[in-house]
Amino acid sequence: MNTTIDDLDAALRSDGASTVLAGAWEALDLGVRVADAVTWDGSGDELLALTAAQECAAARALLPLPATGQPLPLDPVDISAGADGLAPFAALLDRAHRALAGLAEGDAQLTAATHHAAAAAAALAAVREQ
Repeated sequence: MNTTIDDLDAALRSDGASTVLAGAWEALDLGVRVADAVTWDGSGDELLALTAAQECAAARALLPLPATGQPLPLDPVDISAGADGLAPFAALLDRAHRALAGLAEGDAQLTAATHHAAAAAAALAAVREQ
């Protein structure tokens, strides 16, 4: 079974902490791959795309590996041109940020992951704004 963005959204809205963490990990993994793809396609600010990738990777590194599942497939042609093309991915990173914030109360590692996820969402959203 292939994971979809809708599946990740559902995981991020779950009541189960392990499901939320797995969904956030997968969303951040997708964010790294999207940001990496746009870093090299010349369609926006490469430094912001690189920053988004680094922030996603930093947040993901602070989360436990998902027990099951597989990465959401990504073909660079799945990323539409223009600022709106990155909007769904930036929104997914924002939802991951908010989901992590809901779990982070009093946990320094999750709080740090939350901050990285927020920075990643903001950077990716700004890559093609100009």
